[in-house]
Parts: sequence; C-alpha cells; structure tokens
Amino acid sequence: MKKLSIKIITIALLAMLVAACGSPAYEYRKDKIIADIDVPLGKTVVAGETGLSVTFDSIEQDSRCAINARCVWGGVGIVNATVTNNAGVKKTIKLSTINYEKINNIEKVFDKDIELVDLLPKPIAGSDAKPEIIQKLIKLKID
Repeated sequence: MKKLSIKIITIALLAMLVAACGSPAYEYRKDKIIADIDVPLGKTVVAGETGLSVTFDSIEQDSRCAINARCVWGGVGIVNATVTNNAGVKKTIKLSTINYEKINNIEKVFDKDIELVDLLPKPIAGSDAKPEIIQKLIKLKID
C-alpha cells in the first residue's frame, strides 16, 4: 500500500512539473523596448529602437532648490518637449521633475511612457558656483 501511494505522489509531481514546462521560458523577449536618452535644449534625439524622436523645446519653470542650499520645498522643474513618431506625427508634451498639480513626470505618447528622469544642470546657490554641466539637457526614459 505504501508503494502505491509513493507512486501516485511521484506521478502527480511529474505531471505538475511537465505542466509547468508549458509556460513560455523566454517571456523577457516580449518586454518593452526601454531607451534612456539625454536631450540637449533645442536639439532632437532619436530614442533607439522605440521609433520615436524627442526635441527638448524649453524650460517653462525651474524653481528647484539649489543643491548646496537648505529649502523648505524642493521646488519643481517643468519642461516642454515634442515627440515625433516614425510617421512624422508630432505631439507636444509637458513634463515635470515631480508630479506637480496637473503636470506629471511621466506622460503616455504614441503608446510609450516617457519619463523625465532629470533636468540638468541642477541649480547651485552662490555667485561663484558654476555647474559641471553648462548645457541644459533633460534625461528621459522611454518604455
């Protein structure tokens, strides 16, 4: 009797193992294409294999706290950008460094999420202070 129950348990475990093998092993290949890009002010950058290009149009607002200062509020940076797909269709978006009022740091355009990762250079307090990066640029993540 013991041998029969061990055989049944073994067969059941083997059946579960075979059933688990039916799931796709290469699911990661279906993941979205992710592109990290740096876009200088006034320039257009092609975003890898996403089929999109992004133009950094302007900085609408920059009230971010200087990196060497103490502030009550961290502030916000708001930028305007234009996203163009392979067909040449353009959409203007507004992104912020934090989710601020009705402006988010992620916008969905042409079925892709475009996230504002950073706005550079970061403000520095003091008249002698000079940022390492002089060119204004945005760091974006597209997926």
